[in-house]
Amino acid sequence: MTLTLLPVTKENIADYLAFRVSIVDASTASYLSRTDQASIILANPVHHFLLEDDVIIATAVFKRVGDDDCISVHILIDPQMRDAQHLTDLVIQLLKTENLSGVDQEVRYHLYPSSGLSFIEADMMAMGFSQVSENIKYIRDPGPSRAGEFPHAPKGEKLGYRAMVLDDDLIAQYPDIFARITDVYERAFSGRPNMPKITAEEREKYYHQSDSGFVICMLRDDLVASTHFLKFDQEVLVTELECLRKHWGTGATDLVCKHLIQEVAKRWNFPIIAYADKSNAASRRAMERFGLYPVQEHFSWQRTFPTGSRLDF
Repeated sequence: MTLTLLPVTKENIADYLAFRVSIVDASTASYLSRTDQASIILANPVHHFLLEDDVIIATAVFKRVGDDDCISVHILIDPQMRDAQHLTDLVIQLLKTENLSGVDQEVRYHLYPSSGLSFIEADMMAMGFSQVSENIKYIRDPGPSRAGEFPHAPKGEKLGYRAMVLDDDLIAQYPDIFARITDVYERAFSGRPNMPKITAEEREKYYHQSDSGFVICMLRDDLVASTHFLKFDQEVLVTELECLRKHWGTGATDLVCKHLIQEVAKRWNFPIIAYADKSNAASRRAMERFGLYPVQEHFSWQRTFPTGSRLDF
């Protein structure tokens, strides 16, 4: 069996997305079909077809990021054959193409299971991998804000922060609002290289979708925080929440999320879901402050090769 990674390009992006939609679960397929995945994927050249003897059998994300101390390699395979052993065999075979006689700096591999599948634990451990918690899925029951939630919102209002659902009137008042949201997002997450790049044009497209919306927070005429939400079939996903560091602790985030929850309750009254990194204690505390509770933990499998060691799977 010979595995080959074929990069996704503008020439084959339509085939890639059609293949992805055909193999993922219904909720993910709905998200893919209603967001500008082509722009996101082409802006991040880490997406591939995975071919076995020239036949497409999966999609794969293969991403290397690093600094002077460590290189991190992130791998996610979504196979057409939805079987745990098949997924495990594919990732093992792909890793074997990484074999090197030695590495000149630390290398850490992160393997992510395809949605709805798991790696075979014994096989992963035999290769020296350990299971590590990555993020936690949170959910909020339907309904408007409740007593005790958003305790810092009054502080934000007293300081002059204003949270608003983005609408045509606000866009007319702030014609560059989508560029501003993008700027806040990039500044807020500048220290996290794995965050996807989302352009102002993509955000404007999301705004015009009937099942999508933004809530922003202003201090005078300065944008300081924002969030975006997207309705699936029977739930609403908070896709991002960003606040500039200098405005942490002011109540701005509480105001934004309170307005988001009120808007979702008014439009659909569906449960709200969001995700937080396991290591991000502040985000997890904020979610629980806003009435969300943890329902599922997501894991990766990791293995680290120290500087000078042999990279051998």
